[in-house]
Amino acid sequence: MEFIWIFAAIFAAACQTARSAFQKNMISKLGEYGAAYIRFCYALPFTSLIWLIWISIPGNNIPDLSLYSLFLCLLGSIFQVLFTYVLMKVFAHKNFATGIAFSKTEVILIAFLEIIILSVTFSTSILLGIILGVISVLLLSYAKKADSILKTIKLLINSTLSVGTLVGLLSGLLLAGSVVAFRMSIISVEGPLLDKSIFISFIAIVFQTILVGLYLVINKRDQFLAVIKYWKPSLPAGLSGTGATFGWFVAFGLTTAAEVRAVGQIELIFSILISVIFFKEKIKMTELTGIILLGLSILIIIFEENLKFLI
Repeated sequence: MEFIWIFAAIFAAACQTARSAFQKNMISKLGEYGAAYIRFCYALPFTSLIWLIWISIPGNNIPDLSLYSLFLCLLGSIFQVLFTYVLMKVFAHKNFATGIAFSKTEVILIAFLEIIILSVTFSTSILLGIILGVISVLLLSYAKKADSILKTIKLLINSTLSVGTLVGLLSGLLLAGSVVAFRMSIISVEGPLLDKSIFISFIAIVFQTILVGLYLVINKRDQFLAVIKYWKPSLPAGLSGTGATFGWFVAFGLTTAAEVRAVGQIELIFSILISVIFFKEKIKMTELTGIILLGLSILIIIFEENLKFLI
């Protein structure tokens, strides 16, 4: 079980990268809110099918959720909805890789929340990996705006109080709250990991689909109708979103959310590759440096057991 969470996190990151690419591609047809909604409504049929198949297998059961775990699940769902819309706003104004990067400030925020709320203690090597990952993400966030690493760092410092930075921090905080709430919901329930992970993810998707759907019907009916009209090209976002949710929830049940999301930052490397291959964006030396640092931070966290004796 030691490395299962690593594979689950990488799988989730790959699925999430694909989902984000599909969402970005649908903004022109569905609008920002409609493109955000397809990650929920078109994930619902796939998530429901997985859950129904799972509980039909002998030996698998529906876990008994307490009001506390249900409340945490719904709280995490609300935070995730708010994060999604903030991220869609970022997508509308920044390139694909940068949009993903702005959401990655959540890793260090998750670590702080787990330390405060769950009394989690992180080793020196884990903290080093998290901090290095955040630095690399910030470099990647501003890589498109400068010609060199030095200019990128200077721009990063000068724009600390910019609107873009504040939006990025807001999205990171919302995602951090969502991730920690989901993890607390999972670990508060007794039972096999897959039983509770699949069931809680199903509840979250149902709630999010209803909540966001009602909002769109009332305030953005044209985008809601567009989501229905363009259901076929929207399905891949739902399928990949289902894979991402499943991977994250399994990983959250096995280790701290900060470690999971830190390894999940490999999504940023995936997104840059998509930017280069599909959106024809050119990669800069600053981005390459950021990728190397990010990869190093992930390796530090993965091999933490071997490094903690050296640090």
